[in-house]
Amino acid sequence: MIVVFEGLDNCGKTTLTTLLEKYYNSRGISVEISKEMQTPVGETLKSMIVSKDVDPILKSFLFAADRYYRMRNKTYEQEVIYIFDRYVPSAVAYREAEGIDSNWIKEINKIFPNPDLCFLIDITPDESIKRNIETKFNIKYSKEFLSKVRTSYENYSSEYNMVKIDGMQNIEDIMSFIILEIDKRMNQTQSVKLDGQKIKIKEV
Repeated sequence: MIVVFEGLDNCGKTTLTTLLEKYYNSRGISVEISKEMQTPVGETLKSMIVSKDVDPILKSFLFAADRYYRMRNKTYEQEVIYIFDRYVPSAVAYREAEGIDSNWIKEINKIFPNPDLCFLIDITPDESIKRNIETKFNIKYSKEFLSKVRTSYENYSSEYNMVKIDGMQNIEDIMSFIILEIDKRMNQTQSVKLDGQKIKIKEV
């Protein structure tokens, strides 16, 4: 099954995915975590962001290419939980906040399968900025920009079936809620290939 975590920078996605991997591995369930900018395409994008040699249009294509690179040739099996630290909703929210038409962003990302679960870890722009420490690779966005991103997430939450979680809660409460939701869906999954072959969907 495909599980996605979305939200503003520093909302706790990485911490949650790490804890979930440990939890489900302890139960004998395989977990694969996928994060942005860890493929050759992603490393190029990261370098361009650091050197300020990228614009919103390039970001749109390169983030989609990075996402495709991570997903190509994979068959998503029922017994494995595939966790994505950011997915299509973040592409829409962040690029829309940069002035790119959301419908165009959706079009170049339409090849990607819908996740089984999508969690929106909601924090305020002020909290995002407060948590942005130097040891992280994060762009230092303004409060105004982050407010636009947050609004976009809210606007598209129904379209992407996002389960909104208050990210200001303690991590134990957030984890308990997420595990409950994942366990409810454990018997539903999608097995997908992005090479033109059929999409197999199994439901209970």
